[in-house]
Amino acid sequence: DARKIIQSAEQEIAAAAKSARRELKAYAADLAVSMAQRQIRVDSDTDQALVRTFADQLGSTDSNGRPEKGGR
Repeated sequence: DARKIIQSAEQEIAAAAKSARRELKAYAADLAVSMAQRQIRVDSDTDQALVRTFADQLGSTDSNGRPEKGGR
C-alpha cells in the first residue's frame, strides 16, 4: 500500500511540475510579446511597406524559399 501511495504521489508531483512548466512558458511568451509590442511602433505606411517588401521577397523565391536563378 505504501508503495502505491508513494508512486501515486510521485505521479501527481510530476504532472503538477509539467503543468507549471507549461504555464511558465506561456507566461514568458506572453510577456515577451507584450514587451515587444511596447517597443515596436509601426504606422500604417511602414506596415504597408513591410508587407509589400515581404510579398516581393516571396515572389522572388522558388518553392523551397531560395532566390530564383536570374531573379533579384
